[in-house]
Formats: sequence, C-alpha cells, structure tokens
Amino acid sequence: MCGESVIEASTTKVSSKGQVVIPANVRKAASLRKGEKLLAIAIDDTIVLKKIVDKSFEETMKPVWSRVRQMGLSEEDINALIEEARSENSP
Repeated sequence: MCGESVIEASTTKVSSKGQVVIPANVRKAASLRKGEKLLAIAIDDTIVLKKIVDKSFEETMKPVWSRVRQMGLSEEDINALIEEARSENSP
C-alpha cells in the first residue's frame, strides 16, 4: 500500500440485537459501502473488522497483520486509540 495510512477511530454501542453502527468517519476512511461484507475478528477484548474481497481467510488476513507490524501497533497503541476516541466523543 502506498502513501500515508489513514487512521480513524470513534466509539459506538452494541444494540440489544448485537448490532453495531460503524461511524461515518470510519466508513469513509475504509471506503466501506452498503452491502459490502466484513470479516469480524476477536483478539481477546479487541475486535477488528476487515472488508472481504473474494479471497480466502489467509489472503484477507495477510495484509492486516502486515500493516499492523509495519505500523508498529501494539495492543497498548490500540487501547490508546480507543481511549482517545472515547474522550473525543464523551459529552
């Protein structure tokens, strides 16, 4: 992937039916459109969503792990992004 990475973070809630709204700024940053499929991955209490593009699970995940390593993101970094999003969106 060329150029700078776009990182967007926002908070959302889980409905009583287990549904989650992906905030508009996050959808825009990911170029996510109505009807596109997502892969949901749980790593302990961290949830990652990845757009699915007619590839196998391994092919879909390869760039995810590559980008995480490239960006040097740790679990602490992800938690810090979450906290930042919470503080920006709290009343």
